Amino acid sequence: MNQISRLLLFFFCIPFHALAQDTTASRHMFRVYEDNDAIKLFGALSDKGYTNGTRFDYYYTRPGTPRFLPDRLMPRAGKAAVNTYGWSLMQIMYTPEDIRAAQPDVEDWPYSGALFVSHSLHSVDPVRKFNLQTEIVLGVMGRASLAEQLQKGIHKVIASPDPQGWPYQYPTDILLNINIAAEKQLWQYRRLLDITTGAQGMLGTMMDGASVYAQLRIGKMLPYFDGLLQQYVQPFRNRNKLQLYLVARPALDWVGYNAVLEGGVFGGKSDYYKQNDAARVNHGLSRRLDLGLVLGYGNISLSFTQRILSKAVDGFGHQRLGNVSLYIGW
Repeated sequence: MNQISRLLLFFFCIPFHALAQDTTASRHMFRVYEDNDAIKLFGALSDKGYTNGTRFDYYYTRPGTPRFLPDRLMPRAGKAAVNTYGWSLMQIMYTPEDIRAAQPDVEDWPYSGALFVSHSLHSVDPVRKFNLQTEIVLGVMGRASLAEQLQKGIHKVIASPDPQGWPYQYPTDILLNINIAAEKQLWQYRRLLDITTGAQGMLGTMMDGASVYAQLRIGKMLPYFDGLLQQYVQPFRNRNKLQLYLVARPALDWVGYNAVLEGGVFGGKSDYYKQNDAARVNHGLSRRLDLGLVLGYGNISLSFTQRILSKAVDGFGHQRLGNVSLYIGW
């Protein structure tokens, strides 16, 4: 059996292993995550701006003091914190509104993509209802991101117009970032409603910025501050196996620098896009709203989210896109 077959067999067997799980808590979780501007309930389908984001995550908990140096340096919510570590792989891409044009409009969204891995720590204090989230990001943008190959391949499969302007995409560059967030519960009513507030800061060669947000969850759900895995998955032996709840998350964002839209720190924009600076990143405050539904049963959960993004590039309005995420715990 070759390596690809073994990998496919491993992921295929995860759900069945999870169904048979009979422990008091899950210690591992796998997530498949897809952003796409074609996944939306309202408005016409589109293929522009932030058009796609695909992510794979593996989260895990472990006892004792970690040996990996970044794990030891990342901040924790306290001595009694529930610590969840993660490894992620993600690709994102931006394309202009008119993908049929052989030479893209320099005042439109640029052709640009990024591919990166990240390592994270989600540390939560269940008593104080407080958490700290740290993520270290390392990746590339430009041709090395393989965004061109992925979009063209998908468009060929679905018989959609071939994007013509990828030869003008931004140059390859290095992405290195550290993102830190903190959340605190404001109010909770049993397991039916809770309100949380949070803030995030981002610094590095990929993105510099900050966000503040609030989150409302309402429905039948697991506690938010018992640990990252415990939000989404639980053993099937538990009586309250079903989760069904709504999520609303309004946010206020500020972006000081976005390499994928503005060009990397070292490579900048491609020569084609340098000829006209009309398409500029919006560096002011912007609003964002996520509205979602989460359905979970035991060790498996599925979320569907509609996102409304304020303008990221001057001269363009807000953008709607959707997200579908699958969580499997064991």
